Amino acid sequence: MTIADLVAAPDRQQAPLKTLAHVEFQLRVLGLLCAAAAGGPTKLATPGSLDLWFRYITLQRSSLGCDTCQSAALDVADSINAEVATGTSIRQMRNQVFHGGPDPENVDLDALHRVVAANADQIVAIHAHGHVTRLDPFFIPISGELAALNDYSEGSATYWPRRGPATDITRREILDALQKLNPQGGDRLLENFALDIQKDLRGFAERDSIQTLVVPPQPIVARWDLRTSSGTIRRVDRFELNVDHARTWQSESGPKPYKAFLADICNWELLKERLLEELEEQIEVEGQISDELFPVLKRHVPDVPARVRVADGPFGDGSDVTITQACERITARAGIYSSYTNLITLTGEAGSGKTHSLLEFARESLSGGGEFNPLAIYISSSGTSANSLDTLLDARMARTRILDRSSVLALCRAGLAILVIDGFDELLGFRTYDNPLTGLKPILDALRGKGTLILSARSSYSEARLRQNLEHHATLDWPPYVTTLELLPWRREQLRMLTGQLPVDVPMEETSPEVRQLLTTPFFCLAFAAWARSDKPLEFLQFVVETYLQRERRKLAGQGGIELFGSGALADIFSEVAELIARSAVPEISEEDLELAASQALSRDLSKEEKRRLIALCGMSAEWAEDELSFKFTHLAIAEQFLARQVARLPLDQAVSLLFSVPISALCAQLIVSIWRTQHGGAPTELITALQDRVTTAEPYDQSLPGAISLGELWAKVHGTADGHREARRIRIEDLELVGSGRVSLEEAHIQNLAVGPGIELLLTASYIYRLDLSKSSGAALVGDSYKQVLELLTQSELAVGQPRIKHALGLTEDAADDVSEIDSYFRSSLLLARGPIIVSSREFTPEEDSRLNWVLEYGLDAWQGFVRRMQTEGKITLEKVNASGRPKVRLRATEKFHKQ
Repeated sequence: MTIADLVAAPDRQQAPLKTLAHVEFQLRVLGLLCAAAAGGPTKLATPGSLDLWFRYITLQRSSLGCDTCQSAALDVADSINAEVATGTSIRQMRNQVFHGGPDPENVDLDALHRVVAANADQIVAIHAHGHVTRLDPFFIPISGELAALNDYSEGSATYWPRRGPATDITRREILDALQKLNPQGGDRLLENFALDIQKDLRGFAERDSIQTLVVPPQPIVARWDLRTSSGTIRRVDRFELNVDHARTWQSESGPKPYKAFLADICNWELLKERLLEELEEQIEVEGQISDELFPVLKRHVPDVPARVRVADGPFGDGSDVTITQACERITARAGIYSSYTNLITLTGEAGSGKTHSLLEFARESLSGGGEFNPLAIYISSSGTSANSLDTLLDARMARTRILDRSSVLALCRAGLAILVIDGFDELLGFRTYDNPLTGLKPILDALRGKGTLILSARSSYSEARLRQNLEHHATLDWPPYVTTLELLPWRREQLRMLTGQLPVDVPMEETSPEVRQLLTTPFFCLAFAAWARSDKPLEFLQFVVETYLQRERRKLAGQGGIELFGSGALADIFSEVAELIARSAVPEISEEDLELAASQALSRDLSKEEKRRLIALCGMSAEWAEDELSFKFTHLAIAEQFLARQVARLPLDQAVSLLFSVPISALCAQLIVSIWRTQHGGAPTELITALQDRVTTAEPYDQSLPGAISLGELWAKVHGTADGHREARRIRIEDLELVGSGRVSLEEAHIQNLAVGPGIELLLTASYIYRLDLSKSSGAALVGDSYKQVLELLTQSELAVGQPRIKHALGLTEDAADDVSEIDSYFRSSLLLARGPIIVSSREFTPEEDSRLNWVLEYGLDAWQGFVRRMQTEGKITLEKVNASGRPKVRLRATEKFHKQ
């Protein structure tokens, strides 16, 4: 598309209102051409209006450099005074309409069309005369079409194509080019409000129907067509900023908060009803799956409260609370704007109750009263073939007949909704540890530093990988603040609370230590209670597998009731399926792959009857994905169990190959150890040794190597609690607790939280430890210079950050001297430990009412400012302007040099 295409006269059949809007668009294009012809700093003010563009062209047409083009430009500007109805000019009619007046009547369509046609011809001739050598950054191509600059602020720019909605651009080269041109700022607060209104309306309006007028200090006027199930409704709405800069909507009954406007156009109460209806269906499906496994027992789970550990940040201080309390804190802050999106990750092993907790959170938010309390919009990736959050959102919201992706995100930006994505790692295949930002970036960009998003993931590794990507990927325009909610393992009291409600005596004291270690999630606690009340002579893990398989055999009977697959064969099939799913990094497999797994497990081809009946497996939930059936485990804990079973049944070299390629969870590691002890009569030390050899020789080595993660989890379960000398190299693990006795040597280890118990000596070599907990031991536990690999040290009396303070806490120096090296070490460690973006004022680098950044003032403001400037000079930190309210702000972004120093 060219300039000619942008300004071309529309068809005569187009509605007069749209043609009036096109006149303004033509003036915008001409004004931008004048600015581009100037070839330097411009007095351009964005976003502009019809009158502003008229004045700009009149004053700046001299940049066109010739009398002919200047005269033509003046003719285009004066065209807004052309009469297109009796006694009414284009300017008068346009202002009348966009200030809420009636749609134009008795318009001389021929006269109006002559104006836009003449304007188009003159603008094309001006451009063809060659006064403009470069169209960018005033015009840039977007999706193959040329688009004109609509608005610019320090953090983003908006471009408007000839057709369709405006597009937000945050590309650094575009923003830098615009900044050098020094465009003038208007009433930024009002103009930013108008832009946000336009973005929000895209989710509710008919395409191309949104027109806004911003003429400070008058109210913003928006004319648009609201989509409804029965057709479209023409609306004219007005908005203002009050004396406190709060955004308001001028409703028929008087001023109301902007939230009330969004609630009005999405039919708030009806929306809650429809979301609740759909949610109850999901709750029923979730209950059916568990009831099939544990009939009668499942209904007791809601009576046992789940507890979570909330990471330091806006929602907690690292302490333990109930999941209900954590959700109340999240809800209370949903409408608070703080320059970043709050991204909360709920982590926990398979079967720990993540789905149940999130469903209950969503149900309460939809059932409760209170005016405009935020809704938790629950989206499950289970059974979906969507490969992105965009497609998943549109698919899930279609049933409401009210919301789509754009409108959901509008509600989130306003604090009216909290988006909950359950099983995020399943959707994006986190088991391969690909960059999770691939799926998150479009959503974060659309939220633009606002709103609240909750993601559930089966393992803390998903959250850790996400946080690592956020730290290292400088291309993310709106980095969120990440807070972790970790579902805690069930304690003995919770198991007693559960079993105390059942008509069964549960002999916990008589169970083996391996089984007791598994009783940390609702799933396995229910399985344990069911096992205790059954009369089957099976070991606990055998009972869990048998319970899962018994319903499958009922559906796999052949002709004459003959059983096609026995329990052992079926378990082998599921084990092969678990490996196939883990290796492919997607939660489901195709019908063809299911048949392949069965053939491999049975070491023979399947008969036609066996193939026909195989797809009836209810343990493998069948879903339609594109044009074929796909299959997935109905419960993640079962998938983990069969994956562990596969590791234990494979030959050693094949088991090592699987663990090297697939990062296992803590639960899977525990299951491997338990099954291995049953089948082999001891711990899987030979397996760990072989995997260690494979990881040690891997080149090039990366800390996110799946084998290093698998090794870390297995090593922790077997050697973390042992006695005597033990060592490991290149293990990666989120939480490792060393107990027992003897020296532990860790080389090239990458550990988030490392706790050392009494009786342990720890030698670290070339390792990276975020937090070392010596609160149950002492500094004497550290051997040599191990402290140098620690960012944060917790002792019985203090939390030390940075090398000088850590040395001081260990008694290795007399005093902590306030020198440059100490200051740099402290600030560097604090930056590395930070879970969210560092947003400070652009002039003083102060955090401005963000208590989580109080550490920047630890050594005084001068020391902090000196650190930032040194890091900036050395290319280790960059400062990026942020489009936020109040004083100008910048985001501190650590470069690759900073991470490597």
